[in-house]
Amino acid sequence: MNLSEALDAALPEIPQARLTRSGPPRLDPELIIHEDILDGEPVIGILQRDRSNYFRFQPWQWQLAQLFNGKRSYEEIGAAFESETGMQISVEDVRVFSSQMDECNFWYKTHQEKNLAMREKLLAQRGRRAKSKFNVAHISFSAWDPDRYLGWVNRVAGGFIYSWWCVLVALLLFVFETAVVIDNWRFIGPDTALFFNFAQKSFSDFAQFWLLILVIGFLHETAHGLTCKHFGGEVHSMGLMFLYLAPCFFVDVTESWVSATKIQRLGTIIAGIWIELVMCGIAIIFWLNSAEGGWSHNLAYEVILLTGIAAVAINLNPLIKLDGYYFLTEIIEIPELKERSTAFLSAWFQARILRAPIEVPIVPRRRVVLFVAYAIASGAYSYLLLFLVVRFSYRLGSKWFAEFALIPSAALTFVLFRSRIRSLRRVLTEAWERTFGSGFQWRSKYVFAGLGLIALLFVPLWRDRENGFFVIEPAESHTICAAVEGRVAEVLVEEGERVHAGQTLLRMTSNEAASMKSVALAQTRSARFRTFNAQIQGQSAGTAIADQVAARRMTGLANEAQSLLELTASSDGTILTQNPSMLVDEKVGSGQPLLELAEGARDARIYIPTSAFSRISADSEVVLAVPGQFGLIRLKLTRPAGDPVSLPAGILPAEKYRGFKLPVFYSARVTLPPTAGNPMYGLSGQAKLFGMRRSLAGRIAMVVSDLVKAHVW
Repeated sequence: MNLSEALDAALPEIPQARLTRSGPPRLDPELIIHEDILDGEPVIGILQRDRSNYFRFQPWQWQLAQLFNGKRSYEEIGAAFESETGMQISVEDVRVFSSQMDECNFWYKTHQEKNLAMREKLLAQRGRRAKSKFNVAHISFSAWDPDRYLGWVNRVAGGFIYSWWCVLVALLLFVFETAVVIDNWRFIGPDTALFFNFAQKSFSDFAQFWLLILVIGFLHETAHGLTCKHFGGEVHSMGLMFLYLAPCFFVDVTESWVSATKIQRLGTIIAGIWIELVMCGIAIIFWLNSAEGGWSHNLAYEVILLTGIAAVAINLNPLIKLDGYYFLTEIIEIPELKERSTAFLSAWFQARILRAPIEVPIVPRRRVVLFVAYAIASGAYSYLLLFLVVRFSYRLGSKWFAEFALIPSAALTFVLFRSRIRSLRRVLTEAWERTFGSGFQWRSKYVFAGLGLIALLFVPLWRDRENGFFVIEPAESHTICAAVEGRVAEVLVEEGERVHAGQTLLRMTSNEAASMKSVALAQTRSARFRTFNAQIQGQSAGTAIADQVAARRMTGLANEAQSLLELTASSDGTILTQNPSMLVDEKVGSGQPLLELAEGARDARIYIPTSAFSRISADSEVVLAVPGQFGLIRLKLTRPAGDPVSLPAGILPAEKYRGFKLPVFYSARVTLPPTAGNPMYGLSGQAKLFGMRRSLAGRIAMVVSDLVKAHVW
């Protein structure tokens, strides 16, 4: 804060005489001028480097602006313009042009005028404390001037980065990463959706995600600024902004519109996506050649998810003002497409439908369809993003506040849509006054308050909600039993360990199996000796050969018994047995259960109190708060079946008072989706059961009805 700002903040406002110009203004001699063709028409691009302002003039407007030298009067400027162009212009039109450009801060200012402008800026800032048009959907903070940094990078690496052979290598890298992504799409596709599912992320996952976003975002915007710098422009602003509450960097490359050709401008716009795809290709190379399970392997895979298809889909979307939007407007040569199309559609609706005295902007007939379609699509998409932000806040808040999370979500909705609600109220009020007169004006606040109260009472906003419990169970399980009598020699797994089909789980020793092996070995040796002796003595070897066959059979039985001493997993699964190492040295009999193996998906057994059945039906939503997970698991409730069940031990703490009675519970099993992860078997927690939405009046009526049925009927 400088001295004038400090004094202005500390002292009250003192009325002062306003300094006005004694004559017409003059043109700023430091303007950067660029002639271009836009939509087939010549335009003059004007850049004010010190203010980062960019203007587009028609040739006759620029001719008029050049006549303002600070010495000519408005009459002399009009006469000079008519003599140079042959076009008629009145003195009043010259004054209006001068006033409009002055409002845009276009004209040159002396030091005294700049000081006055600074004071007016500070006064405006003080006025905005009471009346602010703060836009939550688009918040920006200009952090620093990166021009020297980008100039250094351009001198060091610009010649290499923008060489034709480097571009060719990047294109070959894009082909390679496309092939790898297509080949692995069976898990990269679902993982990309899961990576951007914030409801399933823990706090550390959130921190890592936003750290990656900020690093990659900085490199993305550096690519834009470096490309602008390489093609002759200067970049004096880079910072952080929140677009629909999502943090991202921004960089001001306005000078590319006066220093670069159209192809170079398109390159500046696409540079951010280009560098992200390069990072994705490099990450794929690391991912394919690093050890599985290592931190570098996992980090490379997360970079792939963030910079691959996500970068293309998000940044190339032309419905929001990111790279794809500016690329589209540059291709079709319609600057400010979103603002112009929205203004056209809004003015047309108010003028033609609401009959408001509003002038509709003039749009060429060939562009009307484009403007209407884009205004509707971009507006719907913007409101969809705002709705998703509100829904996300509600889903996070419902974990702690349940249905009362609607209150902070409603407050966020009001903040996001405040300016739009005010605009709608203004338009509707003006339409009412034109139709029914101005008598409605003084009663409008009471009518809106009454409508709000009616909506609060009768609009079904509040969902029926009941508390239940859940336990994570395996969808299928089977018991691994001892095939022979023996003693457990070694246990190779632990509780909760993930095993694969054919993996050895446990080894045993058995005296019976060892005895069978010894007998089989003795029989084999004896049969071989008798066979050899019969051949030497010239006697019949039939009996000896029969003994040899019997010995082989005995050896097979002994080997089979020996193989049964090594227990293996029949399929992929998870060990459920508690402390399996306690089995070591334990004597077991044939058929005795040893290990429990869970197979297939995980189920959640939901315990539902009988009091919930009047308000909760099958196919209702059930939300599980899994301990250790930041997000919630949302499922569809199945129909309870069977007899009443008791809650598992430990799921509820012991009641302090004898008068506290637990309700009767029924249970239902619901299969967890793949996005729920792999929570531990036996994990328990609280389940929230949600029924239909009711209004406050409906809830009151339901409570009264229940009381009447219970005590009167």
